[in-house]
Amino acid sequence: MVHGEDVFPELVRRLEDWFRKHGRRFPWRGTRDPFVILVTEFLLQRTRADVVERAFHSLFSRYKSPEDLASADIGELRELFSGLGLFYRAERLRNIALALVKRYGGQVPRDLESLLLLKGVGVYIASAVLNFGHGIPTPVVDRNVMRLFNRLFGLTSERRVRDLIERLYTLGDHVPLAYAFIDLGAMVCTEPPRCQSCPLDGLCGKYPPRKGEWRMLRKVVLGGRVLLREQPAK
Repeated sequence: MVHGEDVFPELVRRLEDWFRKHGRRFPWRGTRDPFVILVTEFLLQRTRADVVERAFHSLFSRYKSPEDLASADIGELRELFSGLGLFYRAERLRNIALALVKRYGGQVPRDLESLLLLKGVGVYIASAVLNFGHGIPTPVVDRNVMRLFNRLFGLTSERRVRDLIERLYTLGDHVPLAYAFIDLGAMVCTEPPRCQSCPLDGLCGKYPPRKGEWRMLRKVVLGGRVLLREQPAK
């Protein structure tokens, strides 16, 4: 790292101020319902946020709980998603809801391993549910966040990024900070970066992105237990 920990308080202050003014506003960011967060993050995989936003209110006005979704008519779910290019996710979502009802009494688990045992739920989604839904300070790291921390501090390991985020959380509010990392990576620390618009300009090491060296956490389920392994980013 170019900078020591003495810059962390200023970095957090700038991030929180930037997010208040420029952070994206989506309907799921206004809830702390872990079920809503779980379903929404599942839908956001490889899907634009504006597409998911169009389905959001229709989905949760009909299916307010895991029990509602588990008993949903699969044809109605497919119809709801078909116009959004999310057709194939109807059955997957219902299967997740069925697992929540059968294994966890209709509750969304509050621990990483139980969440990761749900088929289709990876490290990012599980972390988002814990952080945004359950209020448990948990690093939420996608490719945008990896790029941000690569440029800031030269980091290419998700484990190291998560360790650093946990330290930054102690200096602020973990929910807006997590969203700030995501949005700054998606909106400003892009390829190429918009450094002139970045609130962290002057604090950033401006390391070149080394995507070929990024190693991100992936789950491996063996014998009903979850192992986390760093693998090359795809």
